[in-house]
Amino acid sequence: MSPSVGGAGVPRPSRQAPRPSRPPRLLVVAYHFPPAEAVGARRPAALARAAVAAGWEVRVLCAGGPDATVDGLAPADVVRVRSWRLPSGRLGGGAAAVGLPVSGSAWPPGRGRLAPARIAAPVRAVAREILHLPDPEAGWIVPAVRAGRALCHRWSPDVVVASGPPFSVLLVAALLARRLGVPWVADYRDLWTVGNEYWGHGRSRIRRFLDHRLERRMLHTVARCVTVSEPLARTLRETFGVPADVVMNGVDGRPRPTGPTTSLVAPDVDPSSLVLVHTGLLYPGRRDPTPLLRAVALLGDDRRRVRVVLAGPETAAAHEAAARCGVPDVVSVVGQVSAVDSWQLQAAADVLVLLMWDDPRDAGTVPGKLFDYLLARRPILMVGHPDGVAADLIRSRGAGVVLGDPVAIAARLRDWLALKERTGRIEALPENVMDGLFREDQMRGYLDLLATVAGRERAPATADVVARS
Repeated sequence: MSPSVGGAGVPRPSRQAPRPSRPPRLLVVAYHFPPAEAVGARRPAALARAAVAAGWEVRVLCAGGPDATVDGLAPADVVRVRSWRLPSGRLGGGAAAVGLPVSGSAWPPGRGRLAPARIAAPVRAVAREILHLPDPEAGWIVPAVRAGRALCHRWSPDVVVASGPPFSVLLVAALLARRLGVPWVADYRDLWTVGNEYWGHGRSRIRRFLDHRLERRMLHTVARCVTVSEPLARTLRETFGVPADVVMNGVDGRPRPTGPTTSLVAPDVDPSSLVLVHTGLLYPGRRDPTPLLRAVALLGDDRRRVRVVLAGPETAAAHEAAARCGVPDVVSVVGQVSAVDSWQLQAAADVLVLLMWDDPRDAGTVPGKLFDYLLARRPILMVGHPDGVAADLIRSRGAGVVLGDPVAIAARLRDWLALKERTGRIEALPENVMDGLFREDQMRGYLDLLATVAGRERAPATADVVARS
C-alpha cells in the first residue's frame, strides 16, 4: 500500500534527511525542461524549484536547448544534451528518401509501377518499430547517459528522479542509478505500456512485447514510482508489483508569461455571444469535440450566439468535426498557439472546454490543462466519462459540469446563453477553487517522499538493466 496522503492526494511520509552532513542532492532527468514550453516541462521544473527552495542541491539532465536560469538553478546546473538524430520514420522525401525509385521504368521490372506511398508506408512502420525503442527520443539515451556520468564524476546525487514521457528518460535514470549505486524514482505523468494512449499508435505485437518487457525490467530496479492519480498508481502496483504513490499535478501560481498577443477570436463575434474555448490536443474518438459540436447544432438559431474556439495542432481534425456536425460557421480553428496566447484565450473565455475520453479506462487521467483552466477561473465544461479523478475534482470544487450527451450539453449551453443575455457575463469561479491545488502544495509532499527514499533505500548495485530487458 502507498503511504498516507494529505491534502489533495499528496504523499506525506515522515522526513528522514538522506545525509545530515550536507544538503540532500537530487538529479532530475527530464527530456522537457524550461525554457521549453512543452506541458511536460512544468512538473520536473516545479520539482526542481521546490527542491532548491527547500535547501536541496539540484542538477537537471534534459534535452538540448538554450541555456536559461530557472528559479534558483544556474545554467551550469542544467545539463542540456542533444540527441543523436535518428530517422523519423516519416520519410518526408517519400520513397526516394530510402533510395526507392519514384518515376521512370517500372519497379520491380515487369510488374508495373509500384506507388511510392505503398512502399513508404511499410518502411515507415519498420523504422518506427526498430529505431524508436522505446520511443522517438531513443537517440537521446546514449548521449544523456554519457553526460550524466560526466556530471556525476564531480557531483553525486542521493536520488535520481526520471519524469516521463518520453519514456527514454526511465532507461537513462535506471542506467545512471545502477552505475552510481543510488535509488531512482520513476515519475509517470502518463503511463507507458499500460496507459490508454499506448494502444493508439499501431505497434506490432512484437514491439508491444518488447516495450512491456523493457518497462518491467527497468522497474525491477526502481525504488519507487510516482504518478498523478490513485487509479494510475493502482495500475502500476497491480501490473508491476512496485510501490507507487500519488503526487498530483497542480496549479502553477507563478505569474504568467507576458509578451505580444494576437487576436485569436474572429473580430466579428458579438460581445453577447457565449465563447467556448478548448486549448490543447485532439484525439478523434477520445478527446473529440464531436459531442460538443453536435450540442451546438441542436441549438437551432441560437447557435449563432455561440462561438467555439479550438486551439491546437490538429487543425484538420477540428475542421472535419465542425463540417461533419454542420457548424463550421460558429467554430474558430486557430491552430497551435504560444503559451501566452493560450493563456490569453483561456482568460477571455466564457466557458473552458475539457475534452476527455468517455470510457471508464480514462478514470485516472488528470490532464495538466485542467489546472491551467482552474487558474483562469472560468467555468469548465468537461465532456467525457462522468466518473473519474478529473470529473470528481471539477464537481467537488464547484468548478463546472461534467456531461457527455449532446442533448444535456445543449441544455446547459442554453442556460449559459440565458445567463449571459440577462447579466452580460458568466461569473468567474471563486478564488478558493484552487485551495490546496497549487504545485507548491504537491511538491512539499514529493520532497518528503524523496528524502525517505534517499535515506532508506539503494538500487541493487548488481542489477543489469540492459541485459535483463
